Amino acid sequence: MSTTGTPRTKSLGRAALLLRAIGAQPAPLSASELARATDLPRSTVARTLRTLADLGFVEESRGGWALGYELVRLGREADPHRRLVGAAYPALAGLRDDAGESALLAVPRGRPGMEILLQLDAERHVGVANWVGAEVPLHASSAGKLILADLDPEELDAWLGPGPLSSYTGRTITAPDELRAELMRVRRQHWAELVDELETGLASISVPVHSPDGLLAGVIGLSGPTFRLGRARRREVLPRILATAGEIERALA
Repeated sequence: MSTTGTPRTKSLGRAALLLRAIGAQPAPLSASELARATDLPRSTVARTLRTLADLGFVEESRGGWALGYELVRLGREADPHRRLVGAAYPALAGLRDDAGESALLAVPRGRPGMEILLQLDAERHVGVANWVGAEVPLHASSAGKLILADLDPEELDAWLGPGPLSSYTGRTITAPDELRAELMRVRRQHWAELVDELETGLASISVPVHSPDGLLAGVIGLSGPTFRLGRARRREVLPRILATAGEIERALA
């Protein structure tokens, strides 16, 4: 019985426990291994696995039990950004090929927050790290600056606090007033750039992608070594990035 007085279905709890145990390991697990991992009776584990297999949530192989494709399908259906990713992928691939640098797609998460969903790398010997899923400081990211520029003044003040902000290189903007001035410039020009502010030798330039109702749906941009993505090169590729954002917006509409 829960603390709210509403009864729970224990069999569903056991099923979720098994799914988490299977997902936590890179290799399939036997029913006996799962029983030990979950502290459930082996007979209970066996019955639950068979039920989950009938539903497509798990699959049995010679090596044991693994997560089933039905979970992948449900995960895709639940992804709120699947339409944006589908619209952005071919456009970003074209941007990457034309510019010869890594093309990225980020989305707002929370206010403020950001997650990088896609990174399509060019065939270069010298490139950038894979940022997909990584925690990136908003004030030391060209995409992050666009996320911050979308905040209301009260939201921005709450996020900035008294300062200073974390420093990553000698060029990181750490003073709240200096960052406010930078964000005003970003709002005015509708794009943002980064030069040696997160890592020395890393540059990027980003533009917003808006939903049909005018809200910030995502941010796309290019990232590469500063020696290749210098100021002149960033100004050269900016129209191409803006055109790519427009292409994605038309696909969303």
